[in-house]
Amino acid sequence: MPEISNDKTTAHAYPPKEIYNAWGEHAEELNMSISQYIIRMVESGRKNINMEDSSSDTLRELLQQRATLSRQVERQRDRIKDLERQLEQTSQSEIASFVTENPGVQTPVIIQHVADTVPGRVAGHLDALEGSLIERRDSGYYPINADERSEMSQSAPDKIQ
Repeated sequence: MPEISNDKTTAHAYPPKEIYNAWGEHAEELNMSISQYIIRMVESGRKNINMEDSSSDTLRELLQQRATLSRQVERQRDRIKDLERQLEQTSQSEIASFVTENPGVQTPVIIQHVADTVPGRVAGHLDALEGSLIERRDSGYYPINADERSEMSQSAPDKIQ
């Protein structure tokens, strides 16, 4: 670290009084003058931060990543809303169609009809979920864990899961 020498130039800084006092206290703890302290702190900072590498590139990259992730999150939210809407409409439209075909039908008959038609609807739901939340293997369905879903979304970032 450079020391105060006979060949010196004046530099001015105008820190708030609290900061200057904190510098002074720290300088005393290190047994050095405030001038020596400021020189050492500035030089230490210069060695740890390369202003040539400028964080603007890093900041720009982070902002781009954030924008990309925000778009992906928004697409996922839209997809979830769409799937929820489809699920709701499927169940509701099934009941509405049955009531239209059978005016005056009573609740127990509607419940039985819904129960009888579940297998057909479940197959469609399984097809929609397979690959995004569940996978088929060994003649059964298994949840895709978060790590596998993350790997799948990273390998196909533009594919909506």
